[in-house]
Amino acid sequence: MTARKLFRKLHLWLSLPFGLIIMTTCLTGALLVFEKEITALVQHESVASVPDQEPLPLSVLLERVAEKTPDSVEITSITIPTSPHRAYNVGLSKPRRAGVLIDPYTGKIIGPSGRLAFFTTVRELHRWLLDSMKPDSEGIFWGRVIVGTSTLLFVFILLTGLFLWWPKKLKGVGKRLKISLRQGRQRLFYDLHAVGGVYVFVLLLAMAMTGLTWSFEWYRTGFYKVFGAE
Repeated sequence: MTARKLFRKLHLWLSLPFGLIIMTTCLTGALLVFEKEITALVQHESVASVPDQEPLPLSVLLERVAEKTPDSVEITSITIPTSPHRAYNVGLSKPRRAGVLIDPYTGKIIGPSGRLAFFTTVRELHRWLLDSMKPDSEGIFWGRVIVGTSTLLFVFILLTGLFLWWPKKLKGVGKRLKISLRQGRQRLFYDLHAVGGVYVFVLLLAMAMTGLTWSFEWYRTGFYKVFGAE
């Protein structure tokens, strides 16, 4: 069996089972990108009063929050929305991802802020396939392992796909970058897959290789050493 035939079989049969996991990871990741915007739409209590005056100074707003929180809780951040109709989000040190919404014009604390239950589920599905995280357990964290292994194999699928697409002669690259519309439905679907895959190859590879840093400690350590990240 030639290398091309071997890679073709691996590319096909690995894509079927692991492609479903990767698709789930991609769709949930896309949802998480718009978490702030979607949360702002559904959290009606985050609407500010917007009187005919400038917002209060940040120091005053932070002092108002500090007055309402225990001494053991620190203010970690403050998020100022682009819309003047939205309350400011003040992050707190604990519990994890805790915060409060404060009206920037009156200094009134509107209520708690935080991740919606829906996005908590989406994040767990994205990172661990809904497997619960067990920090004190010495067992295998299967959700993270499955997502990480699927992502690692996705890198292999991408590379084999590029290998199968690559023409034997460089002068044939131009033809391989075009989608045929006149050779039947089967050829159209093939071109959409192959040509479309080439156009987004770098983006998909970057997402997969950076995503692996959350799955394997050995990979994260090596990745940060290579790219000089902290």
